[in-house]
Amino acid sequence: MNFDQLIAPELAARLAERGITEASPIQAETLPHTLAGKDLIGRARTGTGKTLAYALPIIMKLEPSRERGRLPRAIIVAPTRELAKQVAEEFSKTGSDLVTVTVYGGAAYAPQENALRRGVDIVVGTPGRLIDHLERGNMDLSGIEFAVLDEADEMLSVGFADAIETILQRTPPTRLTQLFSATLTDDIRRIARQYLREPVLVDLVGEGKSQVAQTVEHLKVKVGRSRTRVLADLLTVYNPEKAIVFTRTKREADELAMELIHRGLEAEALHGDLAQSQRERALGSFRNGRAGVLVATDVAARGLDIPEVDLVVQYHLPQDPDSYVHRSGRTGRAGRTGTAIVMYGDRDGREMNGLERVTGVRFIERPLPTPKEVQAASAKASADLVRHVDPTAAVTFQAEAERLFSELGLEALARALAKISGVSEPVKAASLLSGEEGLTTIILHAERMSVARAVAVIAQNCDADTRRLGRVRQWRGGAVADVPSEFVAKLLAASPLGGEVGVEVAQELPELFEAPTREGRQGGYQGGNRGNRDEGGYRGRGQSGGGYQGGGQGRSQSSGGYQGGGRSQSSGGYQGGGRSQGGNGGGYQQRGAQGGRPREDFADREFVPSGR
Repeated sequence: MNFDQLIAPELAARLAERGITEASPIQAETLPHTLAGKDLIGRARTGTGKTLAYALPIIMKLEPSRERGRLPRAIIVAPTRELAKQVAEEFSKTGSDLVTVTVYGGAAYAPQENALRRGVDIVVGTPGRLIDHLERGNMDLSGIEFAVLDEADEMLSVGFADAIETILQRTPPTRLTQLFSATLTDDIRRIARQYLREPVLVDLVGEGKSQVAQTVEHLKVKVGRSRTRVLADLLTVYNPEKAIVFTRTKREADELAMELIHRGLEAEALHGDLAQSQRERALGSFRNGRAGVLVATDVAARGLDIPEVDLVVQYHLPQDPDSYVHRSGRTGRAGRTGTAIVMYGDRDGREMNGLERVTGVRFIERPLPTPKEVQAASAKASADLVRHVDPTAAVTFQAEAERLFSELGLEALARALAKISGVSEPVKAASLLSGEEGLTTIILHAERMSVARAVAVIAQNCDADTRRLGRVRQWRGGAVADVPSEFVAKLLAASPLGGEVGVEVAQELPELFEAPTREGRQGGYQGGNRGNRDEGGYRGRGQSGGGYQGGGQGRSQSSGGYQGGGRSQSSGGYQGGGRSQGGNGGGYQQRGAQGGRPREDFADREFVPSGR
């Protein structure tokens, strides 16, 4: 439905000047009710145009005024500074003859106080700063005609229930109240019963349906300990215009952004501990393209409306299903398509299944990017950069380019592309099973190849300690194994091993059998925070030590070798999505000794998330 059928012609014309002519479903469903003066609860997926849905009735109903010191007549409460600023910007664009003031924490009080004192029509703010101004006597809400709670479930989930109720209690009971939320929790229903008058419910999500945007492709990627490398490879392969990577903690966001920069990807961190000027600088760099990756905590999961975001990566399983809904909603907005990827560990299988069940999303398993795939994507991206260089800027390099071409021929251009890609030496081998550097994945061809037999055959033919082997998985034609890269040549030379087991370096993985797992306690979605159990299968490099742990329940400080579902502890290194019983350092750690027993490890120094 077009806006000229829903709202005043002059307002529809103003939207048409911005290229907005057709109402989204949430706008088309809610506007008739709110324009008729009815309170409303709106539930819709993120990125569907909720801001205009509640802004248009306010703009239509409020008469412009220039009276000095006038009281605000509309108040919009939002959970984050970024969302508050975006809402205010929308009011300023569409209702330019109304005065809008934004109030939020992390900014000086004086400018906000002065703006409120001069007179304002619409106040947009975060709960904490709104309460501050009320307590200081800077704001009188007795003239409020419209009240809006945007992303109400988020505000309630982080403890702003008292602040919201205080704000609503300071407004006249005759106000028109709109409550917008992506989920309908018990707290939402309680607020609605107490502060809304016979509200109309417009629910475009419904129960038992997928709660996420239908324009988004949802993928899952199983990772090992080299999580950061896999993330960098995914970003290289997808080469997004803009990507948001969600982390669990503020410190992790800072450290991961720095690690991506070290790997040649321009990134900015965004979280609640940054000063407002730092947050604005980070968002500014992201919006204008200077940084293509925003590494953020959930401060960016709500309200950031940047249509060009075409990739969202969750570095760990989200803490709860609602977090996934809102994080993935940062892409696929305004009719665009997008991709959302969840990175999960070996121990997160049950939680991953729970996330699918609760959200209604069918995740597609995405294999780890292969080195060949990453190199091809990197070369293509570098070539695109060259193509977009202004010809006039290349003139001064012409003579040197001709000299290089005469010396090296086509290789000169290939070297230039490699340098642009940040590659100045041969790419290190990496596992196709876990992404871990220093390991090479080989395929063993033999009938009825068990995991134990694969381990024995490899160890016998390259004189390797089995604790140095990586993962081993079965497939219909044999087994796939991760071995330290320096043993590959010896294994290939000895093929067929024992006269019957063929060996080749894997360029891509065959279809693997499911790894054996032992389910733990029953229950709902655990948010990637499961206990410290293992899941069976061969994990020669998984923790430390060695030996056979035959499916018992005992806790052990050594857990390499074959593990038939035993439970283990570790004391450092990357723990994926689970909880470890050991050390909890941060920054970077060189994987080495664990549990007091040194062992060799061919993975490079790897990013280790810190505590909160």
